[in-house]
Amino acid sequence: MEATTAVCILRRCKGHSSALIMIIIIITTTIKVPVKKKLKAILLAGGLGTRAKPFTDYSPKALIPIHGRPAIDHLARYLSKFSCVSEIIIVCEFDSFGRQIINYFEGKEKIIGKRITFIEDKKKGTGGSILHAEESVRDDGFFLVWFADNLCALQIDGLIAEYNKVIDEYKNQVLGVLVVSKKRHEETGRVILEDNNAAANSLIKEFIEKPVVTLDCPEAAGIYLFNNNIFGVLHSKSRESNNGTFDLSYDILAKVPSVGEYKLASYEISRSDTYWIDIESPAHMDRNRKTVDKILLQMQSSIPGRQPC
Repeated sequence: MEATTAVCILRRCKGHSSALIMIIIIITTTIKVPVKKKLKAILLAGGLGTRAKPFTDYSPKALIPIHGRPAIDHLARYLSKFSCVSEIIIVCEFDSFGRQIINYFEGKEKIIGKRITFIEDKKKGTGGSILHAEESVRDDGFFLVWFADNLCALQIDGLIAEYNKVIDEYKNQVLGVLVVSKKRHEETGRVILEDNNAAANSLIKEFIEKPVVTLDCPEAAGIYLFNNNIFGVLHSKSRESNNGTFDLSYDILAKVPSVGEYKLASYEISRSDTYWIDIESPAHMDRNRKTVDKILLQMQSSIPGRQPC
């Protein structure tokens, strides 16, 4: 980017002891001004929501109410706080169910603070849902994919920084970065036994009610930062399925590491005590009310309009 720099010099000239002469020197230089990439966020709000029945017999899962607002509303408001997020793209059905989401956001762009675009989910699975949004994000280089019923106070700047590190190391071999967590708040109590190796019953050493446990294998949080390489993989799978239904997790991500053509990286959130939860159903949310409240507090504590990327 070219910029013009004006240098103003005040000096006292000979013969003009009482006057100050301002000399303005105009210097034209080429200054490299870093331009921040804009990030579009794709929210996947389609699907049958079978785990959320009977609620999803009448409304989409993304509209499960939490403290008076749908889950997807909390997510959209959180994303709007990040200066790098330029647009929120919601992929949902355009039938009577999906229309509930569209109708909910009608007239709310100014309140949310970001442009909101809707793309029809043609019921081709979660892999097909991302393909539907290809035209909207292909020119951007990378984009965020977020299941609309997952809540998390994700620091997007940290996610992008991790993505850039992986890109620097592996170049065009990278498919994207998956958000993962090594900790989980259990819904049941746990016991520590006197003898874990006992063949029969053992005395209980300690009982812990609904603890936070460290997982041997981190769990995926349903949040991804992909680049354009994903579209080649998605199109290939779409052709293989004769333009049918295919799933992002089972049919794409589960097979990428074993194929070896592309690499997937992880971004671990529990190191910074960032919580996440999948709002599986109203009942699941009620059982995990404390975790949901902690996440909402983390999401709301971000300063509006000042979150960098």
